[in-house]
Amino acid sequence: MTIDSAIHSWLGPATAGALARTIPPPMLRRMAAPLARGFAARHARGRVCETIRHNQAMVRGVSPDHRAVDLAVTEVLVNAALGFVDLYSTVARGRRAVRAACHIDEEVRRRGEECLEAGRGMVLVGPHMVGFELLILGFGLMGYDAQALSDPRPTGSHRCENAARRRFGLRTTPVSRSSIAEAETRLERNGVVLTGVDIPTPHGETLPFFGRAARMPTLHAQLAIRHGSPVLLAVPRRDGDNQYRVEIGGVFVSTAGDVTPSRVKELTVAVLSATEAVIASRPDHWKMLRRVWPERMQP
Repeated sequence: MTIDSAIHSWLGPATAGALARTIPPPMLRRMAAPLARGFAARHARGRVCETIRHNQAMVRGVSPDHRAVDLAVTEVLVNAALGFVDLYSTVARGRRAVRAACHIDEEVRRRGEECLEAGRGMVLVGPHMVGFELLILGFGLMGYDAQALSDPRPTGSHRCENAARRRFGLRTTPVSRSSIAEAETRLERNGVVLTGVDIPTPHGETLPFFGRAARMPTLHAQLAIRHGSPVLLAVPRRDGDNQYRVEIGGVFVSTAGDVTPSRVKELTVAVLSATEAVIASRPDHWKMLRRVWPERMQP
């Protein structure tokens, strides 16, 4: 097993969890940056670094061989490593530690409550910025009737993440016909459905993302339109060691009705446009480890 494959397997989270239980967080943070920089140097042409390189080049509008992208790959890995230290150290200390690490802006709380007061449920979405997973765990502890829709074909690392979400009170289901039906029922009873919006999927629609075509998910838009549920874009921001703030990226309202291709595209593109602005403001915090755009495309 290579290091690249280990990152996507159960071994990555298992190793991170074991380290978090045995090494004090300050020491882990001091180790994280040099380890990430070393990984970037030794595995520059490995799958993980090449994926980050491709995505960062697209976001920045430069060639993958541009010097700025070399630096960006390293910075993404450093920020992701610090985020993983925070995540696993916090999880190791339990629910109180997760609550202490997650700070939800008052506007997010207010707009979320306004969405639920309408009685049509809420679709909560977010980009995979550093802190995304901790945000989900924190939300799971807030007591909502909530369900997270996850990757339909989870890797070993994703299965570990899903198990952690369940331990912290959030029902997590890989996308399938049955889980979508469950999500429909949850929205009907004014619950919350969570999902990411920036992971490419072969089941998605080809849409513009940073000005180039990518197969992006549309399930959140379909659910929102079918039930008239507002879509709230929540954005995690790392404020320091083990301190994260959840900000609002926008609220998107649709009238309940027929799920037509044009309506789905319109809503999905609106959410993606807001997501672009978030990522562009802090591209080195976008820890997307899947190639979003086709390999043949170059800026």
